[in-house]
Amino acid sequence: MFELLKGRLKGPFYTIFTPFDDKENIDYECLERYLKFLYSQGAKRFYAMAYNSRYSQLSDVEILELNQFCIRTLKKLDKNNIVIVGDPIHGSTKNSLLFAEHAKENGADIISLIFREKYFEDEQVLDHYEFIGRNADFPILVHEMPFLSGKDGKQMHWPKSLLLALPKIPQIIALKEDAHDFEMTKIALELEPNIRVIIAGMKKSFLQYKPYGALAYLNGISMIDARIGETFWKAYEGDDKQTLQFILKEIEAPFFEHCAAKFGWHRTNKALLQAAGIMHRRERMPLKHLSHEDYTIVQETYNEIARIWSKYLEQ
Repeated sequence: MFELLKGRLKGPFYTIFTPFDDKENIDYECLERYLKFLYSQGAKRFYAMAYNSRYSQLSDVEILELNQFCIRTLKKLDKNNIVIVGDPIHGSTKNSLLFAEHAKENGADIISLIFREKYFEDEQVLDHYEFIGRNADFPILVHEMPFLSGKDGKQMHWPKSLLLALPKIPQIIALKEDAHDFEMTKIALELEPNIRVIIAGMKKSFLQYKPYGALAYLNGISMIDARIGETFWKAYEGDDKQTLQFILKEIEAPFFEHCAAKFGWHRTNKALLQAAGIMHRRERMPLKHLSHEDYTIVQETYNEIARIWSKYLEQ
């Protein structure tokens, strides 16, 4: 039913980060500039999601407004842009259905649905997605994050039986693989080509899945310049090892080793965007942005990455 769309889910997907002004309101002017900035550099697939897009800091009404704004802005730039928006991190199945219907009505391509209730059994999760898929009749991306067990409260990966049962729901066409575990990701890739698997994590990690048919990933360092992601993808498809190693060692590694590994991904990504002059690193409580001292390290790292990347582009 959604085969044509599924075939277009290939390559880098660009996170939609949510900027805040000095009164902690969503800064839509800044967000619009950022979306246009990414698009101008070749980005074609955009993804507003639970954590990177700061849904945990937003009300349901704000998430709906943010989703609508992103869809309309990106489709106005190019009706062929792929736009994925999400539902709140916590809530009922019926509430998630409302977000799926809203995404459909406003012209999104896919709704990303995250399941954060405690896990008790596969049927519980499958019923959630089946109910939304059947009633909304709209393409679904399953945001697969580790569960908390309803039996002992411990974090757990998705059971293999659950992952491999997802194709039974025809509206599920994609999965954001967020286990950050080699064996689990290999299992998820068994869903290809029925379900497109978008792998989160470093580009260095993504490369190890090429023999297993990996065809899509979530961007990281290319948040500051979509040309990094597009160049990486061209090299990935063409097996251009020299370009791949340049991006991994000179562009990606410094950011993750000097910044993300020290300060955590979610605070560091906004700090990097500020260093690039794209948006302020402000957050809403309870998430706090990096201190000035820590931000200085991100700024210095960005300056070096930007210098190397600019030199590469000149060549």
